[in-house]
Amino acid sequence: MRSSRKYQREVPALNTERLMGYTHREIGTDGLEYKVHQIRSGQKVYLCPGCNGTISIGESHVVAWTEEGWFGAEAGARDRRHWHSGCWNARGRRR
Repeated sequence: MRSSRKYQREVPALNTERLMGYTHREIGTDGLEYKVHQIRSGQKVYLCPGCNGTISIGESHVVAWTEEGWFGAEAGARDRRHWHSGCWNARGRRR
């Protein structure tokens, strides 16, 4: 019987961020866990809650939400917000 090389090669590490659609988790300054997703090119105009500025069509930005609220994961996903990447990164330092 012939030995197969297919099963002798090393298996690459699993990219869990890719499996989640490039969504990763962060702990906010409020202690809640947020799911954060990078958007390369937005399809609509959004209002950033960090600066109240607009996120233009085609602009890369961040979508963030928490599933730790009173009303559960579904409500958290419905209440997700689109942020400028810089505003999201500076959110704990703003007043």
